[in-house]
Amino acid sequence: MNLLTDAWIPVRPLPAGAACKLTLRQLLCEDGRWELCLPRDDMELAALQLLICMTQVFFPPQNTAALKQRIVAPLPLDEFESGCAPYREWFRLDHPDFPFMQVRNVSAKDPTPMDKLLAGLTGATNSCFVNEPRLGACLCGGCTAIALFNQSSNAPSFGGGFKGSLRGGAPVTTLVQGEHLRQTVWLNVLSEERLTQIIPWHHATRSQQPTWVAPIKAGETIPSQAIGVLRGLFWQPGHLELMPPQGEQACICCGFVEKQVYAGFNKAKFNYTIDGLWPHPHGPRISSVKKGEREEKFVSFTTSAPAWTHLSRFVVQRQTTNSKEEGQEPAAVVWQAQGLLNKLRLTVGGYRNNQASILERRHELIFLNDGWSGHTNVVHTLVGQAAGYRDALNKALFVFSTGFKEVKGAGVKVHELAKEQFYRRSEDTVLDTLARIDFEQAAQALLAMGEELHGIVVELFNESVAPYRNDPELIRTTAVARKTLYKHLNALKPQRDGRRDDGTNA
Repeated sequence: MNLLTDAWIPVRPLPAGAACKLTLRQLLCEDGRWELCLPRDDMELAALQLLICMTQVFFPPQNTAALKQRIVAPLPLDEFESGCAPYREWFRLDHPDFPFMQVRNVSAKDPTPMDKLLAGLTGATNSCFVNEPRLGACLCGGCTAIALFNQSSNAPSFGGGFKGSLRGGAPVTTLVQGEHLRQTVWLNVLSEERLTQIIPWHHATRSQQPTWVAPIKAGETIPSQAIGVLRGLFWQPGHLELMPPQGEQACICCGFVEKQVYAGFNKAKFNYTIDGLWPHPHGPRISSVKKGEREEKFVSFTTSAPAWTHLSRFVVQRQTTNSKEEGQEPAAVVWQAQGLLNKLRLTVGGYRNNQASILERRHELIFLNDGWSGHTNVVHTLVGQAAGYRDALNKALFVFSTGFKEVKGAGVKVHELAKEQFYRRSEDTVLDTLARIDFEQAAQALLAMGEELHGIVVELFNESVAPYRNDPELIRTTAVARKTLYKHLNALKPQRDGRRDDGTNA
């Protein structure tokens, strides 16, 4: 199976129609409107990212004008053929010498079932509730290629002794969403001008081969500045080899009947070191200054907080000036979109993990209204304001939970439970504000959002303390916690009438 010539991309037509599989040429060179069609959100995001990386390497537009043309019109056939020609043998899943994202002759005691290649399918805390039975029993060539790419680029490693992606164990991916699949792919391809800005050594490393053609050496230390675009976008950190394919069956993942399917693979531990951070164009980064040196890493989901709480990191650039401030750098594809799009539809995906175990799959779509690109400071303010209401609730209920000095607390972490409820009840309010706000005149929308969040916070506080209403020892605790709540709420929004939010005189 060759990703450059065979039909492997599972799609369905827009606005409706039967699912089918496309070749890369059909997708990029024909004027159809398609969307990806896979049973898991992470597989769809990985398939999209794989298509973007292939398009970035094979057909990089020279400048912004050329990129805009490719966003609106199909790629000419002659450009497609000439772009693919140098790479045709490197993207064969079953190549006898250098199969796509694999290493030949991997020695393993026992084969690993394919479900281990689908991140979080087994071993996750919620796997039995969110996955179809036997989803990883056997995979077609296309789904196998997508899973190989996802495991190497986005998922935690297989465990101790296995290396993770160039972006770390479970990085967040942010991509720009278009009206249909072909447009989405091109919206996330960087022009040569932009690519050279984020990877200055791009032209010097243009002739590099991928890791499955020119393998990493065991124990090698590799400077990040020595990794080119092709090698970096398709970095394979592990030693994996698919078992020989089986005969004609239905792929459990995409549902299509294929002549060959894969049911297992061999994997082996392999170690090396990357010196520095490779500037992957699909991930936002944060930085800090420690002991006079700047440290940088890719954003990851470390808590159950929804994606909007990280939105400032996704779209706002802020430089680190001292050890008390966090710097942030949006993904290069999002940064590029500021000059291309009035409205932004941001796809956000990733995993929350505990080492090799996946706790959550996180894939969300966030809309930013017209004017976002010139007013990212408003995005930063909006997210900070919403987080402020969350923190006001959390601080007040923490007092109620733990008590203070000699005063008894409830002894139950009601603040943690209330925080999760705040995220659930506030998400529509925050996302709707982002989608509708007039970025030129943002004050009124921010005030309206604050009033809604104020109501949610007060309601959650009352619900949280209500079960303890009849405990005389908690009367004073409740009063102090309520006073703490309104102290923080008063600091969050302007007072119109000289009265505090709790009804007392200012």
